Amino acid sequence: MRKILIVNGHLVMGGAEKLVYELAVFARKNNIVPTVLIVDNYAREYYDPIFKQKKIKVVRTRLSIIRNFRAPLRMLRSMYWSFRLKYFADRLYDSVHVIGLHNIYRAKDFINHSNRFYWHVTNAAQGAYNYPESYFDNPKDTVVCINQCQENELDSHYGNSVFKCKRALFPLFLND
Repeated sequence: MRKILIVNGHLVMGGAEKLVYELAVFARKNNIVPTVLIVDNYAREYYDPIFKQKKIKVVRTRLSIIRNFRAPLRMLRSMYWSFRLKYFADRLYDSVHVIGLHNIYRAKDFINHSNRFYWHVTNAAQGAYNYPESYFDNPKDTVVCINQCQENELDSHYGNSVFKCKRALFPLFLND
């Protein structure tokens, strides 16, 4: 059976979190096992009980350095997931989907996978594009824009030559 990993920072009510939900439900309906990885956030949020009801696995952990030893079980879980995703992600998952370019730092150096998708879910009106050009330097990665405006904004801000990664347009709204 195919498996995907969906990475985000939250499961509150919002546009990015709705995309996490839609991807996970779509995967489940198409015989793909989704795992939702919430990084650096242990709070129970809006979509947690919904995913539990739908039997979609949600993992909350840290992939970066743990600064103190106050929570040894969380530290062990973090070490387990960090090791697992750094060295075995390609074997465990068919693809990795990072929701939001602002979350690339949570996955780029910590999840080694040859089929990573970075979903672009914001636009310039919501904040400046200040992502490092290194986010777009891996030809195996794909940046997925959900509307044409995002593609145009990325091109005008960075220039087309910065993008060594693949790019795809996946319109979420039919009237765009």
